[in-house]
Amino acid sequence: MLQRLCFSLLIIGLCSMKVAAGPILLLDVVQHQNSLFAAAERGYIAKLDWQQSDKPLLIKTPTDVLLTAITTSTAGQLWAVGHEGVIVTSIDNGATWDLSYQHPAGGALFDINFFDDKQGIAIGAYGLFLRTQDGGLSWQQEYHASLLPIEDREYLNQIREQSEEDYLFELSSILPHLNQVKLVGDTLFVVGELGLLAASTDYGLSWQRLNISYQGSLYDVAAAEQDILIAGMRGNLYMIELASIREALIDNDLELAESKIDFPEPVNLNKVTCAQTSCLLLGNSQTVWKLDNQQVIELDKFKSKSFVSAIILNEKTAFLVGEKGYNKLRLAN
Repeated sequence: MLQRLCFSLLIIGLCSMKVAAGPILLLDVVQHQNSLFAAAERGYIAKLDWQQSDKPLLIKTPTDVLLTAITTSTAGQLWAVGHEGVIVTSIDNGATWDLSYQHPAGGALFDINFFDDKQGIAIGAYGLFLRTQDGGLSWQQEYHASLLPIEDREYLNQIREQSEEDYLFELSSILPHLNQVKLVGDTLFVVGELGLLAASTDYGLSWQRLNISYQGSLYDVAAAEQDILIAGMRGNLYMIELASIREALIDNDLELAESKIDFPEPVNLNKVTCAQTSCLLLGNSQTVWKLDNQQVIELDKFKSKSFVSAIILNEKTAFLVGEKGYNKLRLAN
């Protein structure tokens, strides 16, 4: 009876079931206070008190969709996004979750980022771009033509001269997938399809597409001291100097100071995680790599597990998440 009542309350976001976690697909992970929280399949959040236990708990949110990304705001509020345009949040350290928003047209969301306790954005497939300026009480959709290649923008402008309605329809249909958004200092970066790397200095209200040599899909962007790393398909990994990006934002005709890093396998690079002077690299394989002085080194290999995201906790310890839940990774003896 109590279980049935709890599942009924889940619909309105007033209750969260907690069960011991068996093997479950996890897609993203964040540290909050002394625990790890991972976005999981079937609308679950997997909480791991890693200093006390190696067994995570599954916490049900008010949705059954695949959750793809998770983050925190400066106020300590937890946020997760997923398929069907779903955004869920927790204000009690992950104990219970509420539905903040669901896009009426659905669509997959791939990432979320908060700049403070009020302002945040969520991004996803086919250019889906949502913004809140009131701490998630409301979300507004935005369309950013500046994320498109110049030839597409010129094509759209020709349509706009004839019809604003046709322009908006065509814009919404050709925007690329937006895979990851990352704030580095005072500059916001987004990566996606068709070699998309764009930067913004006003929290994504306006964007400038940056010219890079690689024109395939990019899946992640990460800060690495005075550079950023961008990772994409078939082992494409690039390091770009932040100073050259700042110059390109003033003069877009300038070439970026980019360096291609040789990768040992032609895997799709899903995640680059940098902290504590270390960078971990994950792709669609069972191998975990680290980056050392622009050299990619195999760190560990797993027989029956693959991972899609990671978090570095300190100089000795990281956690990987993927198709079979959490996995602790020792970085140093």
